[in-house]
Amino acid sequence: MRKVLILVFFGVFLTHLPGSTLRQLSLNDMIQQSTVIVRGKVQPATASYHGSIIFTHYQVQITETLKGKASGTIDIGVPGGISKGLQQTYAGAPSLSPTQDYVMFLWTSRSGLTQVIGLSQGLFQVITNSSNQPIVIRAASTERMLDASGQPVTDSDIQMSLSDLRTQIQTVLNGGGK
Repeated sequence: MRKVLILVFFGVFLTHLPGSTLRQLSLNDMIQQSTVIVRGKVQPATASYHGSIIFTHYQVQITETLKGKASGTIDIGVPGGISKGLQQTYAGAPSLSPTQDYVMFLWTSRSGLTQVIGLSQGLFQVITNSSNQPIVIRAASTERMLDASGQPVTDSDIQMSLSDLRTQIQTVLNGGGK
């Protein structure tokens, strides 16, 4: 009975973790800090524990690498999900749709877990505009966000052509655009 009460206690509190505060990252910050930047489509997901945190794992079929060395598929982890009957959610964690085309700014931790940088900040949908050209879009985050000096800021939408994004990535990687 005691074990059941302890599990219920932790289950109630772990399913409603407090909101997070994000550090606002500029596009140039994300380009510089990412381990790899890839374009690809997400495959169906699975969830598992990494320590005490549940991560939902997505296999991304890479169609283009914009920074770093990556090809084929890559496994990315997003904090939150359902595993072993428990659910965890994290404010600001991106929501990924199977078969959607994305550009993802990714980083790999020391433990080898690859994640989207800045939670949802590093995830851009690729869509086609009215001129049949691919564009990348990211809606502004609604989560509490601070700038580099710790002051509250409001995030804004990002929308640009995929070719302009490629150019900006190369400019930053070549030492420009700081």
